[in-house]
Amino acid sequence: MAGISKTVVSVQPGKVEEVIKFIDSQSCLLTQLEGEIGFAVAITGTDEITIIGVYDNTESAEAASGTVQNVFSDLAPLMASRPNRSIYSGEWFAR
Repeated sequence: MAGISKTVVSVQPGKVEEVIKFIDSQSCLLTQLEGEIGFAVAITGTDEITIIGVYDNTESAEAASGTVQNVFSDLAPLMASRPNRSIYSGEWFAR
């Protein structure tokens, strides 16, 4: 069963595009994580994004936490509050 991470990030007003560009610039770090299948960023509110990460299993998702925290620490000046990251078991359906 896949591991799915969901991170909700509240950003400073008007900074959504800047945060997305930063995440894109750091995507090479995330795609090098062991067990990482892929991730997506959704704009889920006026000043909110949700990042969904898909991993081989929940252990891989949990092991990625350090790298994810490092990326978010660099984003701190653009965030309105601390990101909320949760990890779930799930299924990934690829075409």
